[in-house]
Amino acid sequence: MSIEKLLEEVAQESEARRHDPLPDDAVGTRRSDGVAPKVLSVRLSAQQYDALAAAAAQRDLPVSTMARLAILEGLAQPARSTAEVISASAVASALREVIRPEFLKAG
Repeated sequence: MSIEKLLEEVAQESEARRHDPLPDDAVGTRRSDGVAPKVLSVRLSAQQYDALAAAAAQRDLPVSTMARLAILEGLAQPARSTAEVISASAVASALREVIRPEFLKAG
């Protein structure tokens, strides 16, 4: 019997029995070390949701999985240090060096 035929038979049997009750000795398990996962509800605009859904479709993932991945990828990125943040006074100082003095007097 070919692997394709075997897979087809197993899939058909599984589909036919998917609503059968579980055996009495069946025990459910969680993938997260027995700790119940937390559920987060997020509000998105229609445009934000559409962008998330498009990204999920590109990766052939459910939208909720794509949202979880986006959150986890964002958390994995190192936080910006204070040295990377540009202050308004630094911008003003840099502009004073390149803008001609007569333009600075006008405002």
